Amino acid sequence: MNPLSISGSTLLYPVIGYPVGQVKAPMLYNQLFGAIGIDAVVVPLEIAPADFPTVGPALFAVSNVRGAMITIPHKPACVDFLDAASAAVKAAGACNAIVKRADGTLFGDLFDGVGFVRGLKRAGVEPKGMRCLVVGSGGVGAAIAVALGEAGAASVGVSDLSADSAARLAGRLTSFGVCREAFVATNDPAGYDLVVNATPLGLKESDPLPVPVERLAPGTVVADVIMKIDFTPLLLAARERGCTIHMGREMFIEMAPLYLSLFGYDGYTSDGIRKLVGYKD
Repeated sequence: MNPLSISGSTLLYPVIGYPVGQVKAPMLYNQLFGAIGIDAVVVPLEIAPADFPTVGPALFAVSNVRGAMITIPHKPACVDFLDAASAAVKAAGACNAIVKRADGTLFGDLFDGVGFVRGLKRAGVEPKGMRCLVVGSGGVGAAIAVALGEAGAASVGVSDLSADSAARLAGRLTSFGVCREAFVATNDPAGYDLVVNATPLGLKESDPLPVPVERLAPGTVVADVIMKIDFTPLLLAARERGCTIHMGREMFIEMAPLYLSLFGYDGYTSDGIRKLVGYKD
């Protein structure tokens, strides 16, 4: 099947966000579906936050919409119309993957964090026992904080411009028992083993850096979730200071087997997917 071939039986998997110009999912998954021979397409849908509570759940009334990928800023909001959710969704208060089950009910899961941790481990970074700083407490930040806690991080500091948002996430991490120690932090990276930018800062040239890089110690692992560009300003600055850097695209590719399995296409690994689509390390 050609990656762009669409028939009357084609299944639809929207990737929903606002904006969606930065998303890479259509390029990866449509190429992948073509290589595997799956009659499905991923299409970007830009839905404004004011419209999402109505339009989001209504999409699943379309018979050939079998699931969806959710991106900023809708990951927390979509939790409200799920019928059931994974433990990660409940702990983080966010969801980035929805599947419509055979009975029409919607089940939500959260793959950002698991994908992020898998990417770290594939790169030889073991988060167990690490002191971690997550900058940004939105959907992706929450997912990563939960996954780091579940991976055995010694502590997770949560930094956000909204202290209330950071406090809510830190509270969920401890109340759901997914983290040994969680607390509200500043964006000062000094004293941490792993620093994660889980904000959009870096998408625009005019953006400030999410952390004061002069406070980064050499050897600190610095990761960025931004996928639009590989070497973000933060990663470039961190590399100059002798830090180990980790790009957002690793999280992106490590989530692919999870999405495929949720949508009913089992048996694929990230290494196999990399080969199928020619994805370069």
